[in-house]
Amino acid sequence: MGNKEIPFEEVLSSGMEALVILYFWYVQRKDFSFVFIDSFDAFYHTFLSRAVIRKLAAERNIQIIFTSHNTSIISNRLLRPDCYFILEDNTIQPFCDLTNRELKEAHNLQKMYVAGKFTGNK
Repeated sequence: MGNKEIPFEEVLSSGMEALVILYFWYVQRKDFSFVFIDSFDAFYHTFLSRAVIRKLAAERNIQIIFTSHNTSIISNRLLRPDCYFILEDNTIQPFCDLTNRELKEAHNLQKMYVAGKFTGNK
């Protein structure tokens, strides 16, 4: 806008603000061994959600738990099936315990989830 300066914090979108907070946590990560991020991607595009998971999953010596309502990030390419959990009726169970099928890398976990294959009815 010409020569006018605009303070960064005044023009942040909700997604950018969430990403900035995540970045400031990330640069301090050596001090953490466990991190829980609830609805981490509420303001992210699916592409960014996947990139954040890839980056943080590559970290060593930190256990990280993400929660999300975005089923489009469910993928074998991102995490193993035993790393996806469903929280329902005050119970938490991994996908691998919610189906009789042997989960393979070729399976489309997101399509299986949407089709109701992880309902707990083994």
